[in-house]
Amino acid sequence: MTLKEFILSRVQMFFVLVTLILFGSAVYGEIIAPEQELFYYHLFSPIIIAGACILPTCVTYFKKEPTPRQYIIRQIVELLLIELVVMLLVSPPPKYNGSELKFYLSIGIMVGIIFIVILLLFMYIKYIQAVKLTEQLKILQATK
Repeated sequence: MTLKEFILSRVQMFFVLVTLILFGSAVYGEIIAPEQELFYYHLFSPIIIAGACILPTCVTYFKKEPTPRQYIIRQIVELLLIELVVMLLVSPPPKYNGSELKFYLSIGIMVGIIFIVILLLFMYIKYIQAVKLTEQLKILQATK
């Protein structure tokens, strides 16, 4: 993967993350603190969190394609770094009556789900690109 492709994938991941974090926050907020009101400055938090979550994913950039084992290890490292960043950025709402451990555990699960959804989405996009490329190669070979 070239540096340009890597940066483009991180930009795509940023926008997908913003969308999923906003959706996850809305669902989570409705469950945990439905009476809590949001102000306009709260709408910046998904952008800040997504930007902070993109930074740890840059440690997994290598020019050489990884083996399946290396890929899995890199994804685990990414997930752990992202979990760490999110836990440092997010704090319980002021009127939250549950234990902090329960709050952080549920946030961790939500981050894990978002991470898996993004992985599956990007794998599907790569699959579609591979199918299109295969079809183009078949057409090219048929014309020769």
